[in-house]
Amino acid sequence: MTENKLKLNSEKTEALLVGTRQKIASLTVTDLQLDDATVPFSPAVKSLGVFLDSTLSMQTHISFIIKTCFFHLGRIASIRRYLTHDACVKLVVSLIFSRLDYCNSLLAGLPASSIHGLQRV
Repeated sequence: MTENKLKLNSEKTEALLVGTRQKIASLTVTDLQLDDATVPFSPAVKSLGVFLDSTLSMQTHISFIIKTCFFHLGRIASIRRYLTHDACVKLVVSLIFSRLDYCNSLLAGLPASSIHGLQRV
């Protein structure tokens, strides 16, 4: 970072320790020391709009998507009677499908129980 004239913003920097629950629980490391900054490990971090958790189960990300989609569906439902069918379809496609489709390749291979909530949306 120094060679590229970059400076670490310790207030915005997050560190993620990745592993199984058992391995992470057995570690005594609680933070990462980078030069003069101490960065604590977070249970989940957000990068490019995707939440990654320490076990890479994607549960934090899935929960966030479900919560956001149901929020927008509720908002659309409250104004549905004022919309034409085509306008409603465009709203759902732009607000809901775009969130479901964004980075969905990261969810490939997850168990059906993990993505069941996304199927409900």
